Amino acid sequence: MKKFFVLLLTAGIAGGAFAQDATKLSIKKVGTSKVAVASTDEAEGSMIVKIMDQNGDLIYRDRIAERDGYKKIYDLSQMEEGEFDVAVTGQSGESTSATVSNYIEVTPVVYSRFSEVGEDTYKLLISAHQEEEEIKVLIFDGGRLIHSEMVLDPQGLHKVYKVERPSGEGITFKVETSSGFEDYVTKK
Repeated sequence: MKKFFVLLLTAGIAGGAFAQDATKLSIKKVGTSKVAVASTDEAEGSMIVKIMDQNGDLIYRDRIAERDGYKKIYDLSQMEEGEFDVAVTGQSGESTSATVSNYIEVTPVVYSRFSEVGEDTYKLLISAHQEEEEIKVLIFDGGRLIHSEMVLDPQGLHKVYKVERPSGEGITFKVETSSGFEDYVTKK
């Protein structure tokens, strides 16, 4: 009989631990400025999601009443760049939290490609987004500027350049845009 009570007590403790872990909450960063909050199992009552800024001020609160698990994505792209604390608390007391950042990665809006098409002859292809107002092409022979031109078409450029009497120190193409992008396309 004593063994039965010990077995029953052990099963009760294990069952209580299992019930405590029944709702698995997760917070994951999705992309550069979104965060996904999810519950993988059935929740006991509603969940509260709080998003606080780096000063600890509450900037967003959401109550989720789903009972069969849920996943919701919160977009932080309209917020100022920085760190945010995301906390999820269930009605039965389970909780999780994470710190996420929404620093926006700036990707170049210009694509440039270079190819040599003959002796001292080069083809340059530049494509840009509509936001670019002007593109500047600079050609250097060694470290000396030998050609400069503005491309006013925001769609880009497809042009062949012939370099007369190169010094042999190497030809370098550089592409600059009005938005601050710059790239050395090639060095020969």
